[in-house]
Amino acid sequence: MENNQQDNEKDLVEILVSYKGSKVWAYNISGTSILVCPICKSSYFFSESDLMNHLISHAKGYIEKRRGTPSRQFIRREEG
Repeated sequence: MENNQQDNEKDLVEILVSYKGSKVWAYNISGTSILVCPICKSSYFFSESDLMNHLISHAKGYIEKRRGTPSRQFIRREEG
């Protein structure tokens, strides 16, 4: 898994993304138009607006505070 991440980082090219007056440095996968989050490097986007919304969520801490998916715990009752 770690080797695969190193291979992916070799394909990343740093670019300047401008959206509605805001400019941020982000990554682009070479040979494509896919944008990569410069903070977590695990989220991929096709548009500048989606990337900016994701970066705003990093800034507000939504991703770190996000709740996990709910799970059910089954309690086994003993009858007797």
